[in-house]
Amino acid sequence: MSGGTKYEYFWADGKHYRKPTALPAPKYISLLMDWVEDQINDDSVFPTTTDIPFPKNFLNRCKKILARLFRVFVHVYIHHYDKLVETGAEPHVNACYKHFYYFVREFDLVREQEFEPLEELTKRICKD
Repeated sequence: MSGGTKYEYFWADGKHYRKPTALPAPKYISLLMDWVEDQINDDSVFPTTTDIPFPKNFLNRCKKILARLFRVFVHVYIHHYDKLVETGAEPHVNACYKHFYYFVREFDLVREQEFEPLEELTKRICKD
């Protein structure tokens, strides 16, 4: 999946894709959503009762999930922006992006360099 000419995102899940693999965006996003769902539904990662402790790598797992989800914003904005405008979805996607951006920035959940592909957009719609 690409995020423009400068950014290429490869999929690896440690099971079916052990090595980072180039995939078309629909396949990457589908695998990502399934992978996130598996993480969220795993009681050993996201405990649903107080007798199960959070894993020691919980924060890093959350960061990985959020970084990968950010890549979907990158792809959508760079490759499908015209369609967002044409369909009237741009304000809605902008609102979702702003909520996501402010949340991950507030809690330092996505590395700074991940934001580079959307730097100009972020400056325009997210006023710090």
